[in-house]
Amino acid sequence: MDLLEKCRAYDRADEARDAGLYPFYPAFQGPAEGGQAVLDGAEVCVLGGNSYRALSLHAQVIGAAQDALALYGTSATGSRLLNGNLDLHEELEADLAGFFGYEAALIFGTGYMTNLGVVSALAGRGDHVYLDEKAHASLVDGARLAKSSGAVVHQFAHIDTEDLARQLAAGSTTSVLVATDGVFSMEGDLAPVAELVAVCEKFGATLLVDDAHGVGVFGRGRGVIEQAGMQGRVPLMTLTFSTSLASQGGAVLADAKTVDFLRHTSRPQLFSAGLSPADTAAAHAALREVRRRAEAEPDALSAAEFLRRALDAVGYDVAASASPVILVRFPDQLSLLSAQRLLLEHGVYTNALLPPACEGYQLRITCTDAHTPHVLEAAIGVFAALREDLLPRYRQMA
Repeated sequence: MDLLEKCRAYDRADEARDAGLYPFYPAFQGPAEGGQAVLDGAEVCVLGGNSYRALSLHAQVIGAAQDALALYGTSATGSRLLNGNLDLHEELEADLAGFFGYEAALIFGTGYMTNLGVVSALAGRGDHVYLDEKAHASLVDGARLAKSSGAVVHQFAHIDTEDLARQLAAGSTTSVLVATDGVFSMEGDLAPVAELVAVCEKFGATLLVDDAHGVGVFGRGRGVIEQAGMQGRVPLMTLTFSTSLASQGGAVLADAKTVDFLRHTSRPQLFSAGLSPADTAAAHAALREVRRRAEAEPDALSAAEFLRRALDAVGYDVAASASPVILVRFPDQLSLLSAQRLLLEHGVYTNALLPPACEGYQLRITCTDAHTPHVLEAAIGVFAALREDLLPRYRQMA
């Protein structure tokens, strides 16, 4: 058969569309303000975004993007290696390094490209990469590229430092990269950073923590590394601008020599246009606001704990979590997609997670600083009112 035959035969999405239960690629009309947005002409409570500090509509963030757009235009117009490097990029990199306590930082076009570019550039022939089995797809794909260059890739059990230590003790302890999420966005749990540091230091491995969903939320905005008291002991940190920093892009933080190596060898860095002026300025303004709020507990955490307890009390199967991510488990795909659709029809938008994105079938709910008690009480009222329509499926599967 020809190459595209597999595309013509693909019908998994059509099955959900035909049943009126397709939950993906919603087209929102306008921004999510105050936890609310417009979808298909109706206002909905958005419990499915990652702007944890609710900065995407912050006046200074928008103003910084507008000023950069007016001054620099719409695009960096080329790779940073050649003509697409702006003073805006270097100023943000210096501020990122200072805030997170590293010698240097390097900006990439997206958080995904950051992990892809860092892992594939650092690991190759003769190197070993150990990934938490639930690491983000960008770390996994970076490791796949590294494997194509001769690296040996391993997985260790999720947040299981004993399993990692056993594997390191039994294998090569030279030239080893250990990579993990800081906050696992599809599970909601946190990496045991202090224990990972101890294992990596014992075996001479280099630790990379992708803190895309911890930055801005934990450790006075500096993420799970600071939360764990491990500043200065995690050689590599990556992050995205598309969560708490309310923009687009990503960055790696490390010592100056490592960053210089990546600047000249990482293919996603070398062969992609520089981050747009507006995105760069927006991320920088959001970083300043996160720094300004450093001593204040994020409302996203208290909002998530409030909602988590309420859903559990109503009778939903809620997974334990210490982050703004809440997971409500369902027994099968039909019950999950039906629940997501019914909630949406009653004004509450959530994310439906299906394998292989996660184990099992789950509604992913996220809270931000914009989710006030008033907004959450309204959403909880919907969950409570629909419990008899949704919960019988739990009982039927028991």
